[in-house]
Amino acid sequence: MATPRMRPTFECALQGDANAFYHLLDEALAEADAPCRGMAFGGEVKSGAILRGHEADQHFWSPALHLHVFTDREPSVVIGRFSPSSPVWTGFIAIYLSLACIGIGAGSYGGAQMIMGNEPWAFVGVPIAIALAAFTYGAAFIGQGLGSEDMYQLHRFVDQVVERAAGKSASPSSGDEGV
Repeated sequence: MATPRMRPTFECALQGDANAFYHLLDEALAEADAPCRGMAFGGEVKSGAILRGHEADQHFWSPALHLHVFTDREPSVVIGRFSPSSPVWTGFIAIYLSLACIGIGAGSYGGAQMIMGNEPWAFVGVPIAIALAAFTYGAAFIGQGLGSEDMYQLHRFVDQVVERAAGKSASPSSGDEGV
């Protein structure tokens, strides 16, 4: 069993061209029964993609899947990295920033109390801020557990598109496409 990681990553070997993969990905996303939504981005030569669950299936903890094809390897590799949705990511950054300010403020105020010869009770805020930051870090793993089904579906969808790409590159007519 794999241990939980921040922003889990997976790799899939890709037979064929990166643009063909992104084209197949766009086709699969356009299907009526597609299990997720998303888009490939980049102009004529695609450079990545972002996938998410359908709006109706989205929860606060639902992840996003960022895809990139690395063609400098043989065979090419599709790398997928899960991350929290943008509002969740922004919320985590705001919490960490707030806790850092509270911890620094408590340490500064406690230092001033000590210099003034008073009881430095404000130092209590430093370990409290650290404990809350640790809890926030752990909450990311709780979110991963809650979103594990979404992660599985997104990963499975990418695997299916990679299999389609392998099937197309294996067919004898695949070199004639786009001519």
